[in-house]
Amino acid sequence: MKKMFYVMCAAGLAASLAGCTKIDTSATTTTSAASADAVAKEDNKSEEKAEAAAKPEVKLIGAHVNTVDSSYQAGFDAMKEKLEEVSGGKMTVEIHPNGELGGNEAELVEKMATGTVDMIVASPNFVATTGVPEADLFSIPFLYTGLDHWTAVVDGEVGQAIEDKINAGGVLHSLGYWSCGTREYFGVKPVNTVEDFKNVKIRVQDSDVVRSVWSALGTNPTTLAYNELYSGLQNHVIDAAENDLGNILLQKFYEAGPYVSLTDHDIATRMFLIGTQKYNSLTDEQKQWVDEAAEYACKEQRTFDKELNDQALETIKENGGIVNEVDKGGLLAACADAKDAAAEKIGAADLYNKINEAAK
Repeated sequence: MKKMFYVMCAAGLAASLAGCTKIDTSATTTTSAASADAVAKEDNKSEEKAEAAAKPEVKLIGAHVNTVDSSYQAGFDAMKEKLEEVSGGKMTVEIHPNGELGGNEAELVEKMATGTVDMIVASPNFVATTGVPEADLFSIPFLYTGLDHWTAVVDGEVGQAIEDKINAGGVLHSLGYWSCGTREYFGVKPVNTVEDFKNVKIRVQDSDVVRSVWSALGTNPTTLAYNELYSGLQNHVIDAAENDLGNILLQKFYEAGPYVSLTDHDIATRMFLIGTQKYNSLTDEQKQWVDEAAEYACKEQRTFDKELNDQALETIKENGGIVNEVDKGGLLAACADAKDAAAEKIGAADLYNKINEAAK
C-alpha cells in the first residue's frame, strides 16, 4: 500500500510540474516572437539605409541615335562606368540608344536645350544651329590628310577654340571630341573619278558647308532623315549617301547601296555634350567627376571606333559590298575653292588656315 501511495504522489507531482512548464513555454514563445519582430524591423531599416546609400544622388540622361553595338554606345558605357567609379556611386548615366529619345540629332539637340535630355553626341552641323556657326568648320569635307592630322586638330588649338565658343553660347557644354570613322560614298552605282559624280542625287548632312562642297563635285546633294536612308536607296529616292564604314556595316546600308567607293572625304568629328543648365547645376566636385569621366570616355570611344572601322571594310566585302578606290586628287582639286568659301562664310577662315597648317 505504501509503495502504491508513493507512486501516486510521484505521478501527481509530475502532473503539477508539467502544468507549470506549459505556462512558462507560452511566455517564452511570446517574448521570442517580439524579439524576432524587433530584429526584422532593424534589418529592414538597415536594408533601407543601404538602398538609400546605393542610390545615385544624380542621374544624367544620355541619348544617341546609333545602335547598341556602335562606338557611340561604347563611349556612353565608358562614361557611365567611370562616373560611377570616381563618384563612389553618387552619380550615374541612364543611356538611351537607337533614337529612343529622338530619331535624329537635331531633335536631341532641341531636347538638350529644353532639359529633357542631359547628354548627347552630335554632329558639328547640329551644334552650329545653337548659335555657334563656327562648329560647322568640322563638317567641311576633305579637311584632313589622315587620322593623325585629325587628332592634332581636335585635341589642339583649333579644337579648344571651338569648345570655347560652344561653352560661351550658353546652351551646350563641351565634354570633348569623339570620332566616327572615315566617311565614304555608297550607292546604287560606283564612282571612280570626279566626272562620275555628275547629277548623282546624294544624301548628305543638313549643312550649307557640306552641300556647297558636294555641289562643287557636280552632285545634287539633298537631305533625308537618317532613319529613312536605307529605304530611300531601296526606293530610288536617292542614288547615294555617305557615311563611315562602321555604320555602313552596322546599319547594313551596303544592302541597299552595294557600291562602296573609298572617297575618304571626312574623318568624322562628333561632339560629346552636356546641357549647360545641367552642368551648371552640379557642384564643383560633381563637375570634376563628370570632366574626369568624360576624358576617359573620349579615349575609349575613339579606340573602339578605330577598331570597328578597321574591321568593317573586310566584313562589308564578305557580306557582298562592292568596294573600289577613287581618284582623290581630282576630287580635291574640284572642291578646293568651295572649301575656302565655306570656311569664310561661317567666320572660321583663320581656324581653317590653322587646320591646313597642322597638316604640314
